[in-house]
Amino acid sequence: MKKILTTILKYVIGFGIGGFLLWWSLKGLSAQDRADIQAALQRARFWLIIPVFAILLLSHYIRALRWKQILVPMGYNPPILHLLYSILIGYIGNQLIPRAGEILRCSVIARKDKVPMEKLVGTIIAERVTDLLSLAALCVFIFFAEYNKIQEYIDEIAQKSGNKWFAAVVVLLAVIILFFLVKTFRKTKWGAAISKILSGMWEGLVSIKKVKNKLLFFVYTILIWCCYIMSTWIGCFALSETSSLSITTATTLLIFGTFGIIIAPGGLGAYPWAIQKTLIFYNVNEIIGLALGWILWVAQFIFTIIFGTLAYIALTLSKKNQNEERRTHTS
Repeated sequence: MKKILTTILKYVIGFGIGGFLLWWSLKGLSAQDRADIQAALQRARFWLIIPVFAILLLSHYIRALRWKQILVPMGYNPPILHLLYSILIGYIGNQLIPRAGEILRCSVIARKDKVPMEKLVGTIIAERVTDLLSLAALCVFIFFAEYNKIQEYIDEIAQKSGNKWFAAVVVLLAVIILFFLVKTFRKTKWGAAISKILSGMWEGLVSIKKVKNKLLFFVYTILIWCCYIMSTWIGCFALSETSSLSITTATTLLIFGTFGIIIAPGGLGAYPWAIQKTLIFYNVNEIIGLALGWILWVAQFIFTIIFGTLAYIALTLSKKNQNEERRTHTS
């Protein structure tokens, strides 16, 4: 019962954050602001959704290839299409319940190709740790590539604080306090549980050592994130006001947009809000930023629903065909 209540609370918090950010981003809009957003959407180049869909589909196919690299050394060799279908179906689950797509993705392959569920979960942990490290690497790259923008933001905070040194001391104290809190927290029941989870993540990451072609695994990872960056950059061309943004800026949008997706189920409310706030540092009007945020989010949402549904249908038909072949062979 306690576990069920905890799960429900987690989902309520996820949707609550998304709903709050959705309300927060819309509450201050005047009638003129709403009219401007509507006008921006009406003149948007929605035909760009076609190349965006193609790139996103390619990224998921590459993800399936990378996933198979982890499964093969374990003695399992499911078809690439099955892995692709499970990934697409899993993203539908993530739109409804945070991280439910990972379990759904594993259950599809477990039933379809008879791979043990616990081993599939381990491979997902390895994938997610790899993606987390990739995201961290992108954050470091953006820090140096967009340092001027970041410096402007830091200076703005310092000016509001009244003293740059005061702001620096506050940050330093926050880091020290956080360090001691974490050290103390690790001794508690919850801290031990989190440490166990982190240990499991490390074990999942270590399983990548069994991959035969580690260079290819690394290349697949780079290609996946290149696809994400390109799809975001192409999406920026949907509006004339954001068509001049650089690919570096698109990478920044991808990073903060990803955090928005992590915060709320499917990024509902959080993703457009994150895009809007990020574009402010690039002197993009807040209304245009919000409009672009919704365009990018809706494009991803539509892609997930359409291709996730098609994947489910294809997987169902494939199962029926296999059953028919077995019956025919038996008779």
